[in-house]
Amino acid sequence: MSSPPETPPTLPLPAFGGFREAAQACLSMLRARTGIGAWFFTRVDGGDWLVLAAADDCYGVRSGDALKWADSICSRMVRGGPCVVADVSAHAPYATAPIVRHGIGAYLGVPVQLDHGAIGTLCGIDPQMVPVDVERWLPVVQLCAQMLATLWCHDVHLKETQRRAERAELEATTDAMTGIFNRRGWRELLALEEQRCRDEHTTAGVVVVDLDHLKRTNDSQGHSAGDALIQRAAKEICTTVRASDVVARLGGDEFVVLILDVGPTELARQAARIEQALRTAGVAATLGYSWRGPDRDLGEAYREADLLMLDAKRGRHRVAP
Repeated sequence: MSSPPETPPTLPLPAFGGFREAAQACLSMLRARTGIGAWFFTRVDGGDWLVLAAADDCYGVRSGDALKWADSICSRMVRGGPCVVADVSAHAPYATAPIVRHGIGAYLGVPVQLDHGAIGTLCGIDPQMVPVDVERWLPVVQLCAQMLATLWCHDVHLKETQRRAERAELEATTDAMTGIFNRRGWRELLALEEQRCRDEHTTAGVVVVDLDHLKRTNDSQGHSAGDALIQRAAKEICTTVRASDVVARLGGDEFVVLILDVGPTELARQAARIEQALRTAGVAATLGYSWRGPDRDLGEAYREADLLMLDAKRGRHRVAP
């Protein structure tokens, strides 16, 4: 009697390197097995719907893209809509969502709780109707969503710890007058965050702030009054943005803010909040802002924000003929 053939030993599966790797594997698995051709893990930031991870063969959406939350089917799902709709055209609340104009036939999505009270979604869409086996796949999608949310929150906390360590090391690169980062600190932190954006497909934005009347204040009231104006501006900007954001004084009357993990809509709102806070404190300033998306790095965003600030200042100060 012959003995059964020996089977090779089963090799242990390697651990994922973090959220990014796990999310890609999870979304690719769902795309391959559910019949739904595009899967996304997302985070809501104000009016922006940020794509944290994507496996998309249908629509060309990439990790790092920012869409409008109000336009999405997910925004209706989190308010009590169904998690699974095999034929979106037959469900009026979803069929009228602006995003459906891009050709969405089927939808499957669930909400998740993310970092700092934010909500997110794990969702799949397809151009065609897809008869999804709800009893089989909805629990799997819910479990995947919870696991990815856990990994995302872990990565966020790790990133915050790394940022605190980086900024502690850069303590010597602070501006003596205001206590915020100086030009050197700004350059080093901008490079670190650009690398983080590239590695993790996250987003950020830059706001450039230029005080309008510093020279006039120095000339008419003395440099101590000008110094007080600079310190007041720094305090108001720091109070308005989050602790994780970067505020720096590049010299003279120019400040710059790096706003992290933000979409273009929320960046515009944050810039408006900074401008309003300065105005309320009696600080006149001109602002420019620019978003760093998948096709633009932080250096380019900073240069564009600076040019937009200069354009605004010229327009504001231009003498009419």
